[in-house]
Amino acid sequence: MIFGKKKTNLRREYDQALVFQIDKAKIDWDTAKNSEEALLDGQVNVRLIQAQTALAKAKFNYLYREARRRKTVGHMQTHVLKTDRI
Repeated sequence: MIFGKKKTNLRREYDQALVFQIDKAKIDWDTAKNSEEALLDGQVNVRLIQAQTALAKAKFNYLYREARRRKTVGHMQTHVLKTDRI
């Protein structure tokens, strides 16, 4: 079937993009957590920093759940393996 092959190629392409976005979201979340810890002692708006960290966490969790729902197979990176349970 010609039509089925194109569908699987599109799915694979979007799955790879999803895995890339998950990796990027995880790095952003880790950066936000580290920034939150470093800036809590300074004279900055604490709620803004906490909101940014919560947004990064929510974004990662959403993308991760979407990948699980789609049963996406990707590569495991070491920074993802070191995380707390979601």
